[in-house]
Amino acid sequence: MLLRIQHETRFTYTAPVTETVFEVRMAPQSDEDQTALRYRLQTTPQAPVTAFHDGFGNRVDLFNIAKPYHELIIRSTSFVRTHRRQASPRLLEVSWPPSGPYDVDAAEFLLPSPLVDASPALDAFLGELPRPTGDAMSDILALVSAVRDRFKYEKRVTGARTLLSEALEGGKGVCQDFAHLFIGACRGLGIPARYVSGYVNHPGEIATHAWCQIWGGDGVGWFDVDPTAGEFASDDYVVIAFGRDYSDVPPNRGVWKGKAEEQIAVTVGVEPVDRLPFEWNEWTFPVPADGQSQYQRQGSRSSQMQRQSSRAAFPDQPRPRAELHQQQGQQQ
Repeated sequence: MLLRIQHETRFTYTAPVTETVFEVRMAPQSDEDQTALRYRLQTTPQAPVTAFHDGFGNRVDLFNIAKPYHELIIRSTSFVRTHRRQASPRLLEVSWPPSGPYDVDAAEFLLPSPLVDASPALDAFLGELPRPTGDAMSDILALVSAVRDRFKYEKRVTGARTLLSEALEGGKGVCQDFAHLFIGACRGLGIPARYVSGYVNHPGEIATHAWCQIWGGDGVGWFDVDPTAGEFASDDYVVIAFGRDYSDVPPNRGVWKGKAEEQIAVTVGVEPVDRLPFEWNEWTFPVPADGQSQYQRQGSRSSQMQRQSSRAAFPDQPRPRAELHQQQGQQQ
C-alpha cells in the first residue's frame, strides 16, 4: 500500500520568543515491513535542518532559530510503501513465552524505563493475567484483551509525560497509555517489548498513533501489536520511531526562551495514493485558516519569568535558567 502522510505542528506565542532548539521525529523508517520513498521537512520561519540518528537508530531532524518569532510551523510530508509481513505465520515459529539469553538489542527492552515504571498496580495487573498456554497467538491476544479491559479510552485525562503508574490509578487514557501498560506487562513477564511511534490509516480516527513491538526471538525478530485497537499491525501502519517508551520518541521536543504563553495545534492526514508526485508542489496540503487542530488542541501554558535582582547591575551576565522553557509535547 502506498501512503501519503502529512503532518503539521503549529506553535503560537503571545509574545516574541527566541533561541529555539527543536528536534523532530517524523521521518518514516525503511525495514522489512515498509519502504520510505519520499520525505520532506519544512519550517516557518525557515531554518537549516541537520539530520542524525539517535541511539535506537531513529532519524532525528534538528534545527534552531535564534531570531524572535511569534509563530513556528513544522510541516512534514512523506510517502511510504507498506509491505508488512503477517504475524500469524511468524508466530508459528515462536517458542512461547520466549526465554533468554536475549540478543543485546532486545535485552535493553526488559528494563524499566522513565514512563513505564514499576508499581503495585502493575504487579496486581500481572497477577490477574491468565496462565500462558504456550501458544504465542492466543497468549498475546489474551494480554491485549486484558489491557483493553483495564483501560477505558478517553482523551485529555493523561498527558505526554504521564507515568504508567499514574494512568493505572485513573484507569483511563489514550493509545500512549495502552502501549505503556502492554509494554510493562510484557517486561514483567520477561518478554522484551518496546514502544512504537507512528501513523495509522484508519479513516475517521486520529492518524498519529502508538503501539508496541514484542521480541519473538532470534530468527523471528520484532513483530507489531496494537493493544489500543486490539490487533496485529497491518499495511495501514507506518513506523516512525521506536524506543523504551514515549519519552524516547516524541514527534517533537525542544526549548525556547521568552516571556510568553504557548499554544500547540496539530493537523495530520494519512491517505492511500496511486502514485508518487511528479513535482514537489504537489506535496502541499490545506491547513485550517484559524490554525486549530483537526483532532487535538492543547491548552495554553503560562510561563512567568523570575529575574534576579542583580540583573540590572550586571546586564551582560547569562540569563537565569528559569527563562528556558520546554516545548509542549504531542500526546499520542
